[in-house]
Amino acid sequence: MISLLSNAIALLDDQGREEVLQFLLSNQNTDGGFRDRGGRSDLYYSLFGMLMLKGAGGKEQGAWIKESNPKLVDEAILKLKQFIDSQTTSTVPGFIERCCLVLLQKELKSHRVSRIQTLWSLGRSFMKERHSINLSYRSFVLFLTLEAVFPFPFLFKVLSKRMLAQTSLDSHSPCSEIAAKVFLLKMLNQDGSKEQELLVSFSCKTGGFKAFSHLGHADMLSTAVALFALIYSEYDIRLFKPSCLSFIQQNYFEGAFLSGDGDPTADVEYTFYGLLALGEL
Repeated sequence: MISLLSNAIALLDDQGREEVLQFLLSNQNTDGGFRDRGGRSDLYYSLFGMLMLKGAGGKEQGAWIKESNPKLVDEAILKLKQFIDSQTTSTVPGFIERCCLVLLQKELKSHRVSRIQTLWSLGRSFMKERHSINLSYRSFVLFLTLEAVFPFPFLFKVLSKRMLAQTSLDSHSPCSEIAAKVFLLKMLNQDGSKEQELLVSFSCKTGGFKAFSHLGHADMLSTAVALFALIYSEYDIRLFKPSCLSFIQQNYFEGAFLSGDGDPTADVEYTFYGLLALGEL
């Protein structure tokens, strides 16, 4: 994902790159965390912020923004690491937030003891939220988190096969769940042609992908995850590539990407999805 974000930033001109950087920095609080829509430092939004900072100026990537701002990105990442190092399992309430914390700790190379403590807490948190978050979504997020930390692809595939056997999707399912299944089927070398066509049916003539089949408009989240799954599964996207590019461009605003569904609020999450979609194309 960091590489895809770097690809997207490389497509922007100098002004666009500068605008993206300034938008990112303006959404980082003084404690180092990235703010949610209420202005509070949030692990979910901080995960998106970290990925974009790495794509913008990570040492492993092209460092497109760092060429003109050699210190800003490094300083922002350092501030974020300090925020992450201050987080403990006792102060992080939910399962999704703890998964975000694990990924942030891993990518920012936090102290090993803290990473182990957070990982240990995931099992209890996974069961605690069994009534508020459905099993397939919790399992998918858990598997992705563990796979990012532990190099055990065989175990991940075995668990994914079990989850897929219990997952039933149709045209009433959300676009993101169908995209997840397309991704997993390809990873497991199973036939996903039916799911691919179902996912393609969520595309809009005006550009992008919509969250549910009955909606008349696309949104940036659905567009990014649908493209991610289709490209990963080697589906030919040439027919709707121009309209998707147009949709992404229409929702760019002063260094940020809007949700695309009419919400004028610019935030870190949808900027991540906009850059991800652009990088995929």
